[in-house]
Amino acid sequence: MLSLMARRLAFCACMMSLFVIITAATESFAIDDSTIKATEQIKKNPAAMEILKKIEMSKKILAEIQQTKKIQEQKSLMLQEAKKTAQAKLSSDLERMNKDYQPYTPKNAFERFVADKPAQIQSIYWAMFNYQQDKVKSAQDARSKVLSGGGTSEQAWKAYQTESAIKRIKMIELTKDYNVKYAGASAATQLSFDKNGKLPRSD
Repeated sequence: MLSLMARRLAFCACMMSLFVIITAATESFAIDDSTIKATEQIKKNPAAMEILKKIEMSKKILAEIQQTKKIQEQKSLMLQEAKKTAQAKLSSDLERMNKDYQPYTPKNAFERFVADKPAQIQSIYWAMFNYQQDKVKSAQDARSKVLSGGGTSEQAWKAYQTESAIKRIKMIELTKDYNVKYAGASAATQLSFDKNGKLPRSD
């Protein structure tokens, strides 16, 4: 009977050891014989008592691990909630800022500028604006490509500046094309302008 009980206790101890590592004697998990619930017969068996001690130590260690895990889970939950709150506030602030500065976006600011121009040439201004916006987008893409390829910040900005630059001769060419396309100007007249955007002098 005693041998069967001892084997069962040994099996329990082995199962518990799969979850925790029990060191020899540690002050933090020391077990007093008087705290172990056992019959007088088992208490007289040192092997059985040693197994019971290990089981009790396992319970204590497991309880501490579970408590630590619970605390960590609570902290993680609190951190997630804090992140959600911060993200919600950031989104709210950005939405408010976008609304407050909506009148000052490049497009809206340019719209106020163009509104003062004669109606028949406003389309030319908008064509120029759209061309410039496309150049900015291309420049941003060029900068991102350099950075994603491992380039330096200096190289990225150089790529941006190169792509966004508009030469004067290109601006004159665009002005001629847009005058014909949107303002009904004569193509022949536009061709009379030289590369500097001036008509040839007759004097």
